[in-house]
This record gives sequence, structure tokens and C-alpha cells, in this order.
Amino acid sequence: MSKKVLPPLNQAKKVWENIVKEGKEINLDIDLAVYSKLLNIMYEGDFYYWILDIPSTTVEFVSQDIFNILGYTQEEFTSSLFFQIIHPDDVPYFLNFETKVGEFFNSLDVSRIFNYKVRYDFRLRKKNGDYVQILHQVITIKTTENGGVLKTLGIHTDISHLKTQSNPVLSFIGLDGEPSFLNVDVSTVFPLTKGLLTNKEKEILKLLIEGKQSIEISNILSLSKHTILNHRRNILAKTASSTTAELIAKTIQEGWV
Repeated sequence: MSKKVLPPLNQAKKVWENIVKEGKEINLDIDLAVYSKLLNIMYEGDFYYWILDIPSTTVEFVSQDIFNILGYTQEEFTSSLFFQIIHPDDVPYFLNFETKVGEFFNSLDVSRIFNYKVRYDFRLRKKNGDYVQILHQVITIKTTENGGVLKTLGIHTDISHLKTQSNPVLSFIGLDGEPSFLNVDVSTVFPLTKGLLTNKEKEILKLLIEGKQSIEISNILSLSKHTILNHRRNILAKTASSTTAELIAKTIQEGWV
């Protein structure tokens, strides 16, 4: 039996549980610090910024500039949507990086947490289906007296014109005199893959989403019905799905096609 895989949002919630701690809250002075730290972007490009409440995994705010980059309105952009539009091949990188981020911040004294910016990149799918390379930069703006991270402020910059290939890399950028750690070695907690489904399986999956039956798919792709049925069984196994309905629901949630 295939091991059931949690959706990326649920996996991220489990990762972030390690940095959420109860205690007296400490806020970063946004007026004095955020604009001087986060808006000092090292790469040219269009960007939008957002605020994430870690305990509830809720996007509290996103700037209207998101529409110019991804085609989504402020109201449409939620944490659930975010995990739906990360490129499937980049989801393991994101989760591994966030695991390392948790370990890093848990090793810091609370006085140093505000002095580090997390930086890495990945691909996001625009509303029109195209992908853009995003530089992800984040700082903590609310913590607890014992070092728990409660709220973060981040910037997503479109760097598609600067980076079109190579794997994402993680760096911790020191602010206010703190040392930086570039291209950090990250343990593979979440397995990296070259894609869950083959191109042919994705073709079949798209046709299933359109409501096509196996015989119709075999005619469209010029393959035997037996071959299509074998592909369908493989797709169900790879995605840990019991039925076609469950497969389609997961596909929409995970962005497999």
C-alpha cells in the first residue's frame, strides 16, 4: 500500500510547529526597521510583499502589486493558494529549506532573530498558467520572549530574467552586523524528485480532468485502451489516490498539471 502523503500546506504547518512558541510577544518596529531591511532588495525586478501569521498559517496582508506579477488579486492570495501554485518540483526544496530555517532560528538568542533575513528562490504559477522564478525574502516581525516566531514579513521578487535554471539555494542574510550564511547545506528531509508524473501521465491526467473516459483518451492519444488503463493505475499509485475523483481533487490542490 502506498504511503499517504500530506498536502504541502499541511506539511508546512508541521514544519512551522517547531518555531511557534507561547510567551510574551515582542514586535519589530515596522516603521523604523522593515522598510530599511526588507525593501532594500538586492535584485532588480517587480515585487509584492506580504505578512504571514505563522501559528494560523494565514496570509494577513498582501500588496496589490501581486496582480502585476501573478495575476491574482489581494483577496485571492491565501496560504492555500500559495501552496497550490508552487511548482511541484520545487515543493520539496521549499519544505526542506523551511525545516532548516526552523533549526537555524531555534539556535538563535531572541535578540538576534530580528537581525536575519531568509533568502531562497522557487517557481510560482501565474493565474494564466505560466511560471515565474521568485526570489523569496523574509524577516521575522513578531516573536516571543523565548524565541518563538509568530509573524513574518516577506517580499517576492520576479527574477525570471536573472535565473532560468539551476536548483534553488538557501541563504541567511545577516543584518545590523550579524554574519551571513550563503548557500547553506540542507538535509533532505523531504525527498527531491524530477517530477511526480511523466509527461504522458500528465497528458492523461489533463484529459481525465476534462471528463474524458479511457476509450476516448486512447483515441485522442493513439494508444490502446489497455495502455491507458495501465497509465491510470500508475497515476493512482504514484499519487496515493484511491479513486479518480480523489486524484482530480489532489491534482487541483497540488498543481500536478
